[in-house]
Amino acid sequence: MIFKPGASFIITITLLLFSSLFFFTGFANAQEKKIGNKVPPGFVTKMNSIPAPEKRLFRIMVNGNEPTLPLQLKKFNPYKIAAYEMFSFYMISATTGELADSVLSLPIVLFAEDGIRIAKEENQVNNLDLGTNKINTVHALYPQLNGDGLTVSVKENLPDTNDIDFAGRYIATQLSSPVVSSHATNMATMIAGAGNSWYTGKGAAWASKITSSDFANLLPDANNVLQQYNITVQNHSYGVGIENFYGGDAVAYDASLISNPTLSSIFSSGNSGVLTSTLGTYAGIPGVANITGSFKMAKNIITAGATDSFGNVSLQSSRGPAFDGRVKPDILAFGIDGSSGSAALVSGVSLLLQQQYKKLQGTLPANDLIKAVLLNSADDAGNKEVDFVNGFGNLNALNAVRTIEAGRYWSGTVSANDTQQFSLSIPTGINKVKITLVWNDPPATVNAVKALVNDLDLELISTTTNETWKPWVLNSFPHIDSLKQLATRKKDSINNVEQVTLDNPAAGNYQVSVKGYNISSSSQAFYIAYQFDAAEVFEWQFPTSNDPVFSSAVNTLRWHSSYSSATGKLYYSIDNGATWQLIDAAVDLAKGYYNWQTPTVTNNALLRMTGGSRQVISDTFLISTRPKTGVGFNCPDSFLIYWNKLPLVNNYRLYRLGSRYMEPILQTTDSFAVLQKNTNTTLYYAVAPVIAGKEGVRSYTFNYSLQGIDCYIKSFFAALVNNTSELSLSLGTRYNINKIVLEKFDGTTFKPLQQLVNITNPLVNFVDNSLTKGLNIYRIKLELAGGGSVLFPGRKCILF
Repeated sequence: MIFKPGASFIITITLLLFSSLFFFTGFANAQEKKIGNKVPPGFVTKMNSIPAPEKRLFRIMVNGNEPTLPLQLKKFNPYKIAAYEMFSFYMISATTGELADSVLSLPIVLFAEDGIRIAKEENQVNNLDLGTNKINTVHALYPQLNGDGLTVSVKENLPDTNDIDFAGRYIATQLSSPVVSSHATNMATMIAGAGNSWYTGKGAAWASKITSSDFANLLPDANNVLQQYNITVQNHSYGVGIENFYGGDAVAYDASLISNPTLSSIFSSGNSGVLTSTLGTYAGIPGVANITGSFKMAKNIITAGATDSFGNVSLQSSRGPAFDGRVKPDILAFGIDGSSGSAALVSGVSLLLQQQYKKLQGTLPANDLIKAVLLNSADDAGNKEVDFVNGFGNLNALNAVRTIEAGRYWSGTVSANDTQQFSLSIPTGINKVKITLVWNDPPATVNAVKALVNDLDLELISTTTNETWKPWVLNSFPHIDSLKQLATRKKDSINNVEQVTLDNPAAGNYQVSVKGYNISSSSQAFYIAYQFDAAEVFEWQFPTSNDPVFSSAVNTLRWHSSYSSATGKLYYSIDNGATWQLIDAAVDLAKGYYNWQTPTVTNNALLRMTGGSRQVISDTFLISTRPKTGVGFNCPDSFLIYWNKLPLVNNYRLYRLGSRYMEPILQTTDSFAVLQKNTNTTLYYAVAPVIAGKEGVRSYTFNYSLQGIDCYIKSFFAALVNNTSELSLSLGTRYNINKIVLEKFDGTTFKPLQQLVNITNPLVNFVDNSLTKGLNIYRIKLELAGGGSVLFPGRKCILF
């Protein structure tokens, strides 16, 4: 056959266009080689927008921990970024065509995705309310629970390691980002801040150690590093945009939590609650399935959504379901500025649960037990039981701690078609029983249509009537009406969390049954947590005796009530209960909170709630305002700090920063203190009012050396006004000053010009009418009680 040159030329150009510009065609051919499931949804469309000759970074997942890479892959200069027990991750540089033709076709390559995925912090957190999730109540009732002995990792940028709320507790590692961010500082503060700066700087687990890991690497940290630094909780408050698929990072996190059985990984759900997914099963359905990151599709992690101070889910908080219909988010927590803070609070409470368990059992708890306890103890929110907006409800730290304390949990193991049962005795007077099953499910195949591998079934069975109650299951059909439906009781075949509840259960004996319905491995371990909600119970939760309550301000009172009466009468007393003042005669008890405008007083107080014939009185707490502080002088050997006297307060407690925490150093009836520098080496101090042993709102902690005060004198200025020199002196304090002397330079020495005794005002003015032509130089001399003196450098005034 003879080809014409023209025809040959046309054919050549056509082939080049075909193979270079249309990656999709190369990918379609690769589908025939069964590699079509090795990339994320939408990946082909995204790659088609990239010019074919352009090299791009791709992250690939390969089979094996230390695999022998084939020559076809080595030519792309693979760089290992992570290795786990069953697989490894590499970065390569290739064109889209090379990826399709030479990389994805290799059996050893399990998955490939864009190597340029940038994590974004999910909003700042500017407010903190530990009362919303009962963390303040845990601090009051369980003061020994503070996270001491545990370490939390904040995976994002670097917190400010000089922040006094982390003093003596930050651990530097090779994993940390070089970039310091206020967001990371806020997250670390909400988790483990010591409250040294002020009460809003106190986190949930305020004594735990803190470290950080750079979120430039979206994969789990290496097992040996996590274990080297004894990290038991890692917080992830970031996202990369809506990704509805089970990617390589989700596989890696599921594997990581199995390899590190005492590590809990907590993720923010995201702040994309109003956005619509463009890919996956739920594409085009507004306001659902908008969790921000494929790594959040992992099964064994905990994903936290955001609420306001009253437990209402935030509009911006990302919604479920997960890509395969699983429940997301798992839990909600306070996060007024986004789900970042929600994850941080769940992380902090997880540390408290680990500490409580270790105190009782001598060892750290399994992460699936911590997850079971957190989800089981959460307060129901939104639709009854579980839904795709609120998950299993609002974090309740107090319920969770009490579950661990009371040992209301079981562990077990089942094989395929095996059943394990646990006896449960339900006492009288119970409003509701709640039981939650959780297991760490093995990683599914990357990009699996359904992530669940091992399917367990939970049931509650009455041994008296043989009645059976199955777990609550949501309708995951991709239609908005279906996704909003209430949960129904039936078999669950997609979640590795199952929950059974029963309202007003008959007292008696029950069986909790776990069946191994479909298990691919030899067996599957699991944990169950359970809780009894008692009827006719009322408990104050804010304020406790430790909580700050501000005078002449709106303070949110909080309680738990299961009273049958709908309303109660709310009172307060400021005379130890001798008399009571009515606040509201018809408080909604079920609401659980009340905004109280406190009186303009500084005093100890009590609250009383009356419901029906019962009344419950709160802890004694102190209503006060924050003292305002200042520095009187900062001299070479000593310094003076002062504060305003508060009405009816005769005692004040002075604090200084120790190696880790604020420490009381003295209690005084004065409104100032002079401290010697040789025995007070720290720069940070604060003061709190004290009435009858109760401490009120502590002042901000301040660095006395940064207040613009020298040795007594704030400022000294000279100005020429109509041929006279007007001099203004501002003192930090009048304390210990017998005389102020204005001195003037006569060309040889400074001589007294004017003096002032009986100083009543820290602002002093002098006038010099006897100016000489040219330069006039002045200085201040303070004569102190006891014979000492302070000289302040000269000030100049020029007369022409």
